[in-house]
Amino acid sequence: MDYKTNTTPGDFFMISDKAKPVTSRIATPEIVLTGTSSVLSIIGAFIIFATYRFVPKQYNFTRKLLVYLTIADFITAVGNLVGVSRYVYVYGANTHDQDCTNGTGSTDDKDYIPDNSLQDLCRIQSFFTTASNLSSFLWTFVIALHIWATVILKITVTSRRIAHVIYHVLCWGIPIVIVSTMVSHLGEDYCYGTGVWCGLKSNGDMTELRRLMFLADVGWQLPSYVISCFFYMHIIFYLFLHKRSLQDESQDQLRKEDRNYLLVWFVLYALKLWGVIRFFLTAYLPDDMLQRTLTKKWLEVLLIVQSYGASGQAFWNCVLFCFCDATVRCKMWRCNKVPVQAEAAEASENMPLLLELHGNHRKDMTKQYII
Repeated sequence: MDYKTNTTPGDFFMISDKAKPVTSRIATPEIVLTGTSSVLSIIGAFIIFATYRFVPKQYNFTRKLLVYLTIADFITAVGNLVGVSRYVYVYGANTHDQDCTNGTGSTDDKDYIPDNSLQDLCRIQSFFTTASNLSSFLWTFVIALHIWATVILKITVTSRRIAHVIYHVLCWGIPIVIVSTMVSHLGEDYCYGTGVWCGLKSNGDMTELRRLMFLADVGWQLPSYVISCFFYMHIIFYLFLHKRSLQDESQDQLRKEDRNYLLVWFVLYALKLWGVIRFFLTAYLPDDMLQRTLTKKWLEVLLIVQSYGASGQAFWNCVLFCFCDATVRCKMWRCNKVPVQAEAAEASENMPLLLELHGNHRKDMTKQYII
């Protein structure tokens, strides 16, 4: 069967004897959304770093974990912005249509990769963003584990120095080791799990690509969703039941702004889940299903949402923990830049997660600044 596609001047298509069906289309909306999201997240990351440095009452252990998560998200945002810049340099604002059935979308086809494609830059960008994405999932899990262990189990082992060291070894070391083993599979492939940026490429072998995606992305992302959701749901129900049993909402409750930490998992879901769905649809649906109009429409919608969400976590974490936090917001608007004192930092890190109140009087007013 001959496939025909409507072309317009300036459109970029793979060169072949016959026009091929299209299952992935990157155009101006994806470029704009990815670039915008990346820039917003870079700004948001700098705001989180600045407030951590200049708002003493927010300098504590869980906030420190948030900063580490933000570093990973910052690397992702910068990497995706580099990916956008490279794409525009190589292809301009032209539409890039690609067939992702039966591995035919492999970007190793030299017939349609331009000579100025900057493949080395593509591989470097892919290395950093693949590792930082994996690191982001791990840091999100660590934050959930820390809050759950402190609130539910009422233990402080998750904030000790040895735990701190273990977090860094696992959350930075595992991604670097994993991505280092698949350097030959990094590059340009706009079918499976990526948008405008570079990532893992299929090389025409879908079985190998699935294995690599589970090893470097999906295999960590899905457990992170499930486990983090369990931890946070358990905490929410625990606090709700604890509040009812005390019949006094002022006792043993999280500070209002600190409840925002319970939304970290939702931000992760809302931004990153679309890329996972798109990967499963493209990688596992039969070819005839991928060619159906409804499937193509869904893939287009998923790619648009993924283009924004892939780089957006740092920005929305900034909204939650800076703009929606009264203490931080007050300091930001007044521009009261007071360097953090080491004594204040040490005291804050050892504070309990729950407010400990008796009657209507606080045992210690400083304990309201908790997580």
